[in-house]
Amino acid sequence: MVETTSQPLPSPPGPAGGTGRAWPLSRLAFKYLNRWAVVPFHRAGLSAWLGTPVAGWQLLLTTVGRTSHLRRDTPLGYLVADGAAWVLAGYGPSTLWYRNLLAEPRVDVLLPGRPPFRAIAEEILDPAVRARIIPPLVRSMRLPGAMIGTDPEAASDQRILDLTAWVPLVRLRPEEGELEPGPDDPGGLGWVWRQALLAVLSVAILRSIRRLARR
Repeated sequence: MVETTSQPLPSPPGPAGGTGRAWPLSRLAFKYLNRWAVVPFHRAGLSAWLGTPVAGWQLLLTTVGRTSHLRRDTPLGYLVADGAAWVLAGYGPSTLWYRNLLAEPRVDVLLPGRPPFRAIAEEILDPAVRARIIPPLVRSMRLPGAMIGTDPEAASDQRILDLTAWVPLVRLRPEEGELEPGPDDPGGLGWVWRQALLAVLSVAILRSIRRLARR
């Protein structure tokens, strides 16, 4: 299902309005990084360990291929608001998972620290909703959010909206119930104890290695 409350978004000349080789190269890099590293982390129930204010937070979206009819997993930065999860099709209308959900809007969503759920994907074109959701969504992605062509933390809301004017905004609405922000979602504090534990373990491992090296 696609809401059509305003005119369709303009087609992009490239990521963040740019052109050149960086766009296809970044798509290729993300494809293999996601397939061999990030998706297995999500499937193993470890995605909550990936989220930090620096790296951002990710959900795992599973769509059905529009031609293959196979299940396709895609990690995406997200925001929880208005009872749903929100994502951006960062490569514009050519984004593969976006094209899949236009053909089949029933998708599966796996959020960090939660059981998976079935959702209905809807592209939201309403300018007022885009103006309210997109800036905090881009900022929640942190470093990946800078791929729009500016520092999201320093940029104004209008600057972010201008740079993402061609990017589809998608709402992932649960078929049952509503989502509430949790400790492992953007803005939550679940990352604090996890990163503290990782730091302690790292220090302990380094000390053990040094002891062994001195023998």
